[in-house]
Amino acid sequence: MDNEENIYTVGTYVHGPEERKIPEWQWILDEYGYEIGGTVGSPRAVLVIESVDATYAVTYGCLYFAVDKYCDVDFAFDFARRIVFKQIKTTTLTAPNAQRNKMINVYLNYNDISFDSGESYAKIKAKMKIEDGFTLHGEMVEIGHSIKTQLSDNSIDCILKFIEYVELVRKKEELHKIPVFSKVKDENVIRELDERLLEKIEENIECINISELDIIGATEIFNRNDATFELKHERKHKNIQELTKENILQFMDENNLNIRNNFLNIKVVSNRNSEPVCTDIMKKLVDFTDDKKRCLLLKGEWYSFNDDYVQYLQDSIEELNVVYDSRFDFSNIKLSEYVERKYQEEKDCAEYSGLTIQEVKKKIKDKYYAERVFNNVLSEQFAFENHDRDSDETGAGKIELMDLYKDGTMYAVKIGNSSAKLSYVVEQSISSTRMYKHHLLPDMPQVDKVAVWIVLKRRTHLPVINGKPDISSLKMMMLKNRLDGWKKEVRILGYTPMVYLNYWEG
Repeated sequence: MDNEENIYTVGTYVHGPEERKIPEWQWILDEYGYEIGGTVGSPRAVLVIESVDATYAVTYGCLYFAVDKYCDVDFAFDFARRIVFKQIKTTTLTAPNAQRNKMINVYLNYNDISFDSGESYAKIKAKMKIEDGFTLHGEMVEIGHSIKTQLSDNSIDCILKFIEYVELVRKKEELHKIPVFSKVKDENVIRELDERLLEKIEENIECINISELDIIGATEIFNRNDATFELKHERKHKNIQELTKENILQFMDENNLNIRNNFLNIKVVSNRNSEPVCTDIMKKLVDFTDDKKRCLLLKGEWYSFNDDYVQYLQDSIEELNVVYDSRFDFSNIKLSEYVERKYQEEKDCAEYSGLTIQEVKKKIKDKYYAERVFNNVLSEQFAFENHDRDSDETGAGKIELMDLYKDGTMYAVKIGNSSAKLSYVVEQSISSTRMYKHHLLPDMPQVDKVAVWIVLKRRTHLPVINGKPDISSLKMMMLKNRLDGWKKEVRILGYTPMVYLNYWEG
């Protein structure tokens, strides 16, 4: 089709299953004089429009499942940044590495684009302001990996006019800051990210998340509530009710699969209403943050955090009350001295009877690992209460209450030099705080402050700004995202969040 400035090539592809039902979009079939033979239950179609420098897809039925993987995810939000919102209905936000990593918000009489630190937009459903006499489409739009709206006329000409309208809007000045992720396109960087991802999964599978919510086109898909799954690898397969790391690992163990060689290529068939709707490899279903490159794996593609996202997260981390006291710095030398002292005290105990000197030393060294020694020293020398290795039984099983306690503050302690290792302490802290808040933990002392105590294994100290270590300078996006979410939840629960920071010298 030629309209003076642009030339478009338009084609339609139709999928027709069995059982008779006239689709709402019958007009697109009539346009081509196309008839679906036999009986049809859930017909699907895609209208493909090609211009000189872009290809557009208009989907009907559930075919957005197949088309979504090819979408330019920047396209729809680039449009959203430049339109005026009259009323925002719902938003879906992503908070990578948070326990609630996808959130749907519902609004009444609200028209602002709002977000918190650590969050990026996955979808917006809203009414947009349109000019008087504008009749191309209605006020309601949905922005996700695509744009969804109601056009005024069921015709190809109207669709082409809408495409040209969207492209015209995308040339206008931005009206909103909307944090999203930008796609990584450098093949060398992608290969480096893929290799490091495999290494991290091999070290600890907890470094990845499997989201409970996905956005396909402009539709939310709940991975647990309205779907079942089939795991497949070559001729091996297994049906599961929930897509969890535990179920995936069980499937791999049962079939002697290897994490490094097989994990990312396991196929996952998603079923809705007992019918398969899409098949993806595992790489497209896991979320992972690469601290070194400040990138996120999402739907099988690597994205970098945009400036809006990074700035809001940095501002939030800088708000944290961070305490450093050099008396609590530790080292390998102090650890060795402590273990040697315990060896002299315990070597003649009955439990070591019949063992060689080297065997006894190994058992005592294993018994007094770094974090246990750190907690013991603070208890013995600085009057902290040591609750390390204490646990209580709750309805969800055993939970470690805290590592240390003093003067109304509960401490969760972790020693390490990477996000994967240090992020665990944040989850431990918030779990204990929730239990304490709801009176599920017996015999707990009075708590006013909740502290995460991080002992960094590094040679150089962090820069000091306004009298406190600048933890926002850490190149640990996963840890900072989790600290950001932890800070907010601790405050909501009614306590004061604190971060204690010390250093472990090699």
